[in-house]
Amino acid sequence: MLDKLTQDDLLKLTSVTEGPCISIYIPGMPEKTLQLEYETLVRRAAHLLSLDRRNGDKERVLGPLYNFNPAEHLQRSDFGMAIFVNKHWSGFYLAGYTMPSKVVVAETFHLRPLLQDLQGESSCHILTLSPSEAILLHCHGGTGTELHTFLFHQGQHSNSIHWKHLDESETSQIPHLKSHLRGRGTEDTQCKKRGLKLFLRWIEAKIGKEHGFKEIPLLVFTSENMFHAYKEITHHPNPVLFKREPSRNSYRTEGLIHQAQIYLQKESSQQKNVSAHELEGLNRQKKVIDDLVKISRAAMNGKVRTLFLQHNSEVWGELNRRSGHITFHEKQTNAKDDDVLDDIACEVIRHGGEVVVLGKADMPSTSPAAAILNS
Repeated sequence: MLDKLTQDDLLKLTSVTEGPCISIYIPGMPEKTLQLEYETLVRRAAHLLSLDRRNGDKERVLGPLYNFNPAEHLQRSDFGMAIFVNKHWSGFYLAGYTMPSKVVVAETFHLRPLLQDLQGESSCHILTLSPSEAILLHCHGGTGTELHTFLFHQGQHSNSIHWKHLDESETSQIPHLKSHLRGRGTEDTQCKKRGLKLFLRWIEAKIGKEHGFKEIPLLVFTSENMFHAYKEITHHPNPVLFKREPSRNSYRTEGLIHQAQIYLQKESSQQKNVSAHELEGLNRQKKVIDDLVKISRAAMNGKVRTLFLQHNSEVWGELNRRSGHITFHEKQTNAKDDDVLDDIACEVIRHGGEVVVLGKADMPSTSPAAAILNS
């Protein structure tokens, strides 16, 4: 049985060095085609394992793959799936973007296709907001998890707010805010505005404590008026408005996640363009190294601040994680070969560095990798 993996699990996989490790990538496609493609990839993994002298582990490692049906989880053509198996790990990860079919068997897991998820580029909070209901989702990759639910009922004599968070729940009664001025009651709209502000403050008090709330993007699906009211009280540094028609009373989680992923991908592309511009200046100042062995040694010692990789480039071979020495091969030839660029990128991320993928024209040299070291 394969477990569903989270971003935290992906980060743990960067430290796994006990092979053989199978990494399978497969894009979304029609169910029958998907199953055939998956079976082809598993057969390729079995072939690569047969080249390993440790044949005693072969069936144990392959076992979890035989009874797995990717179509049960990968149901969108614009999503992709990654599957990871070794003696201690057996799980799958659903990505909110497509990817080419690929299988790698090596001493470590192959994680390069998931760089943006590893670095949190696909993470955000989604807040759906209406005068009577609010829901906070944590979105990562192609999945969303409901964290908080709020229901606001405005009655004739009192208001009530119901909150649910995982196994916790709470209901609070708030006296009606109606007051009198010169013998006449204020308009109901004034009462509703005050009640709404209390509702928003109640929401912020709860969700503001969520882990990473201020650090990752907050996308607010609501009307423009409600967004401005919420923006006045939130502690998030830069909430982003996604306008919602007032007549709509419900949201489809899949649609929210899709819009969020499009936004995050655009933001990521803009940041990489800025990085490429800065890279040109650093290259002129000779602060960039592009020798793969030097980069690998610096990465393993936590000395790489930013690693730049050329898009769609691969360098096959074996990286010695003690010396940093690299044995280069023309292609994947055995059950120990990996894309060396993948190994280096995982080391950089594991030590807190940044990995940026650039087009060939934006790279600072003809090398498929370049690095800026910590000062």
